[in-house]
Amino acid sequence: MNETLQRLVRDARSLLVARQAEVQKEIADLQAACPHPSAGKEHKSNTGNYDPGSDCYWTEFRCPDCGKFWSEDGSK
Repeated sequence: MNETLQRLVRDARSLLVARQAEVQKEIADLQAACPHPSAGKEHKSNTGNYDPGSDCYWTEFRCPDCGKFWSEDGSK
């Protein structure tokens, strides 16, 4: 009985993992096609370091339409 239950759990998990991969690919395709017209951006920095050469700046973007989040070095 226990072996049967474990096999059912493994089979169900395998099915869910496969479906999850398909959904993640669909989301990635959607985000790649989105032009992100409403994307917000926030400038960030890590400054005040002992060595000013270690200071860095980046911009974080968030698209409310497709849910994509990404960052780029420098101020964009």
